[in-house]
Order: sequence, then structure tokens, then C-alpha cells
Amino acid sequence: MATVSLLMYHCSVFIWYFFLAYLLFSVSPKDPPAGVFLYGGQWKYLTVLNVFVFLSFWALYTYDRQLVYPEGLDKVIPLWLNHAVHTAVFPIAVLEIVTSPHHYPPKRKGLTLLGICSVAYLSWVLWIYIADGNWVYPFLGLLNPVGFILFLLSSNILAALVYIAGDTLNYLVWAGEARHKKMKS
Repeated sequence: MATVSLLMYHCSVFIWYFFLAYLLFSVSPKDPPAGVFLYGGQWKYLTVLNVFVFLSFWALYTYDRQLVYPEGLDKVIPLWLNHAVHTAVFPIAVLEIVTSPHHYPPKRKGLTLLGICSVAYLSWVLWIYIADGNWVYPFLGLLNPVGFILFLLSSNILAALVYIAGDTLNYLVWAGEARHKKMKS
């Protein structure tokens, strides 16, 4: 019974994310807000590529929403959809940890892969700036070179800490069950 429930949960989450992706890609405003859907379209936003951006998005939004989500987007993306892609991901990620054991690779390998993904996305953001002259996230244009480097370093450190926290939480939730299974066999 637990397996069927878990399968239903994972199917529901998959359908939810597929639905969100469909809605995000179907957004085509007749009068787009200035500078929002230029080069790269929605593909330039990390949310489309990886919905688990809860912490960084809301931290920057709280500081100054214009830096990450200009008010003009409210006319294009409904409030519920903004929360679906920037807020709902956190409880879904926590639910995923407590309902399903995950097998993380060794920390060195996992953090290396995370670093490769970070560099790939940063390369995309820089490419868009070089090709278009506009930053994907307007706050990047406010940073001097030292601030830009510090932001990138702190973002990668934060991503590594979130990865380690997920690994640790997964271990704390599921280690007892793994030991129990070993003792049975």
C-alpha cells in the first residue's frame, strides 16, 4: 500500500511540474514588460531549468522585487503561478526527502556535479548578457566586479550548503531503516 501511495505521490508531483512547465512556456504576452522576454525567452530563467530556487528568489524578492521579478511580470504571470514555481517547491522537496530515500553520490562527486551545473548556468547567463546586453536578473548589473564575484561565490556556497543539508536530512530520516534492512538480511 505504501508503494502505491508513493507512486501516486511521485506521479502527482511529475504532473504538477509538467503542468507548470507547460504554463510557463505558453506565456506569450502581447505587451511584454520592458526587458523581460528578450534574448533567451523563458529559458534564461533558472526557475524553468530547475524549479528548486525557493531560497535565493525569495531572499532577493524580499530585498527588492524589481531585482528579480519586476512588477510588470504580474500582468503576465499570475500570482498563483509565481508561488507555484517559487514557493511550493520547498514543501515538495521536503516531502520528497521524508517519503523517499535517496542515494546521494559521495560528497566530492555530488558537489563536483553541482559545481558543473552552476558553471553551465552561469555561462548561459553571461552568454545572454554578451549577446543581448541585458542581465537575466537585473541586480547583476548593479554589482561591481568584486561584488559580482562575491555574489557568485556566495551563491555556490549556498547551493553546496543546501545540497549538504539535503544529504544530511536524507541520512537522518533514512539511516535507521537502512540499518534495519541490513540486520534482517
